[in-house]
Amino acid sequence: MRRSDRRLHLTSRHDTKWAFCDHLQMSNQESAMKMNQAFRRHDDPFRDFCQWDYEPVVVPEKTTLLQSAVLLKSLPDSLAGRRLLSIFTRIQACWGEFNTVWGIKSTDGIVSWELYFYDYGRDDRRLGISDLAKCLPELVAPGLAAGDRWPWFMFSVEFDSTALKTGEIGSVDLYFEHEGGTISAGVSEVWDGKLRQRKNDYRFYRSALDRAELLKDLCDLPNLPEPLAPGRYDEEIFVISRKAISSAVYFSRVDVRRTLQFAHENGFSPALTEFLKADAGALAPYRFDLGIDFSVQSGKSVVRRSAIYGIF
Repeated sequence: MRRSDRRLHLTSRHDTKWAFCDHLQMSNQESAMKMNQAFRRHDDPFRDFCQWDYEPVVVPEKTTLLQSAVLLKSLPDSLAGRRLLSIFTRIQACWGEFNTVWGIKSTDGIVSWELYFYDYGRDDRRLGISDLAKCLPELVAPGLAAGDRWPWFMFSVEFDSTALKTGEIGSVDLYFEHEGGTISAGVSEVWDGKLRQRKNDYRFYRSALDRAELLKDLCDLPNLPEPLAPGRYDEEIFVISRKAISSAVYFSRVDVRRTLQFAHENGFSPALTEFLKADAGALAPYRFDLGIDFSVQSGKSVVRRSAIYGIF
C-alpha cells in the first residue's frame, strides 16, 4: 500500500465517522492496485507475527505476491471492506511497509481483523498509541494514548462488527514481557483509557526441539480439539496461551501448503481458501502464523475462533 494523502472527510451527521472520498467507491481490487504493488520486491523482508526475521521457505521469484495479498482477499467487497482498506492504507503510510502485523479471524464464519503494532524499544519509542490517534483521529477514543507511558512492547487493535458500526476504537490490548516458555513469554492487558485489566498470557516454544516442555505446559489446559496437536502443521514455533474466557494455541511459521490445510479445517471462507490454493506458488516463500481459541462445551473441546497472521 503506497503512501496516500487521501483522507476520510465528514459530510453527514448520520455517518460522520464513515463518510468516504469518491475514490473509495471503487472495488477493493481496484483500490488495492492503486495503493499496493502486486509483487514482492527483492529486498522486502520476511517476518513472522513477532516481527522476527526468518529465511524464506523457497527462493522468491518475480511472481511472488506480497503477503498482504491474503489480507486484501479477506476484505468483503462492500462499504465495510472499503472502510477497512482505507484504514489499513493510512496505517501503513504512518508505520511504513512491513511494520504492522495483521490477523484475519474467523468465528462461526464471521470474519474480523486485528492489527498488531510492535515497538521493542520501549524506552525510546519510535511509534505508539498516540501516533495511531494522530493517524486515525476520528476513530481512536480519547484517553487511549495515555497508555504510551507503560513499557509495553506491542499493542493491538481489533476491527470487528462493533467497531465498524460504532466507528470507534474504544480499547487497545497492551503486551508486556513475562517469564515462561523456552523462547519468550508475555502477558496482555486491555486498556480502555481508564482501566487496565489482565487478559491473556503467552509462552513460546520451539515446536520440535522443546516438545517435552510444551507438552508439560499443556497439561493443565483442556485437551486440544481433535485433530489439533503440536506438529500438526509442521510449525517451527508453538505458542500456548491462557485466556480469560478460553485457551489458545498458535502454530507459528507454517508454510502455505499447511496454511491452506489449516484454513480448510478451521472455518475460513471458501473464497480465502480457494485463493490460497490457486496462488500457493506465488505465496510459497512465506511462513504464516496460525491461531486457535478453544473451550470446553458439553465435556468436549471445540474451536471458538481461528486466525491467520502475516505482515504488511
